[in-house]
Amino acid sequence: MTVDLRLAVTRAAGEVPWPEPDMRLVEDDRAPAPVLEDDALPAGWGGWIAAEAAARGCPRDYVAAGLIAAASAWLGNARHVAATTTWSEPPHMWLALIGAPSTGKTPGLRPMIEASRHIEREAELGWQAACAEHATLAEGARAIEEQWRAAVRKATKDSEPLPDRPPGVDALPEPPRPRVLAMDATTEELQHLLAEQPRGLLYLRDELSGWLGNHDRYGGHGADRAFYLEAWNGGPYVADRVKYRGRPVRIARTALAILGGMQPDRLREALAGPDDGLAARLAYVWPDPVPILPLAREADAAARARRDRLMAAARRLCGLAMDGDPGGEPAPRLVRPAEDALALYDELRRDAMQRARSSRGLAAGWHGKTPGRALRLALVYELLTWSGGDGAEPRTISADAVAQAGGYSDYLAAMLDCVIAGLAIGRAEADAAVIARHIRAERSPALNERTLYQQPGWSWLREADRRAAALRVLGNAGWIRAAAQASGGRPRGDWEVSPRLPAAVP
Repeated sequence: MTVDLRLAVTRAAGEVPWPEPDMRLVEDDRAPAPVLEDDALPAGWGGWIAAEAAARGCPRDYVAAGLIAAASAWLGNARHVAATTTWSEPPHMWLALIGAPSTGKTPGLRPMIEASRHIEREAELGWQAACAEHATLAEGARAIEEQWRAAVRKATKDSEPLPDRPPGVDALPEPPRPRVLAMDATTEELQHLLAEQPRGLLYLRDELSGWLGNHDRYGGHGADRAFYLEAWNGGPYVADRVKYRGRPVRIARTALAILGGMQPDRLREALAGPDDGLAARLAYVWPDPVPILPLAREADAAARARRDRLMAAARRLCGLAMDGDPGGEPAPRLVRPAEDALALYDELRRDAMQRARSSRGLAAGWHGKTPGRALRLALVYELLTWSGGDGAEPRTISADAVAQAGGYSDYLAAMLDCVIAGLAIGRAEADAAVIARHIRAERSPALNERTLYQQPGWSWLREADRRAAALRVLGNAGWIRAAAQASGGRPRGDWEVSPRLPAAVP
């Protein structure tokens, strides 16, 4: 029976019994989340990831993703991985954490954010000293220039040859403030930051769906998307815009690690944009929520030990020096897989390429990026493992690091299946599933449309046709029905909620 027919049923003879609600509405909108196994994590970090996740009440998938992305940025352009003499990759990873509000996305990232900010504060001590030295040199340059100008004026007055501009007049640019992390910056601001930070940056976004959908909204005419596509490759980039007045922003290596969250109900809209491969560069992490457990006290020493270990790793990775190119500019040092690691990686690469050729749409593009993504992971894993110890920096990537990176690549591929499954259902069903989860969480016997769409984050329900379609699905599934009035009429936007709905699992 449809909602429209159910509305025609009179309730004068008594309450109409509720049908059994169709729970597939909230159970079938995505595939089961894969389990993140220990052998898919960097060696020596599984225990740290599990303990940090438990302390913060979030899935360890989020903590692991945050650690991998942050480590890729801390390593930055100091090291690239070379599979062959003609193919190398930067380490930077792009990871999107999918989950409903209050599922632990932000807590899972908090340790890496704090570590990055701490690295910046430590580097500012040297920067302040460099700025003081620059101020002295700049003042000296101004004095030399003033002497030269006076000499030019005198020579002009005496009709003598003009003196050449002396060396030391043009002071070097002021040293840029050291940055590791940028948060919700505009594309233009990121370009300026990257021009000043040769190692690259970690770019953190609160909501990645807005980032995917809002490029060029201020007149970039495709330049924003082109910039981010190049940022994945890590190559040179020159930003020419009218307002720069002939002074383009030049970035030697556009290396940007990207990390952020995304709510499931906005995933469909975010991935419905132009199919230029930008979404295929992101790896998606969408774990099942963890149970809501009572607060537990943790010894300060345990939390401090985890924090100290992360800071030690961050300092070690950020402390890796860049090499120099023939022109004296900073350049990455290339790290190659060992022979047995390269053979193992080649198997992974062939499997990924075969999967890409047998897929279509987002999946085809995503699997096509797996060889490069896995190569980057292997480099990050190798140096993350090293950063937790005292040994010398590894000169090659081991077979163990490649195997662990392959395990995480398989995990990410299974996560992609969750995303594809979520996109397979229609828009009305997806919207209804979001409202259904809200109904179960609120446990209210009634639902009012206006009250619902006036809540923060629910403005998408203001569209009457879209709202009606979603509510129709809920009604057909036996979740809601139009509320009756004493006069037998229907108050606009009021709905009864089925009392037969089971309580939501925390």
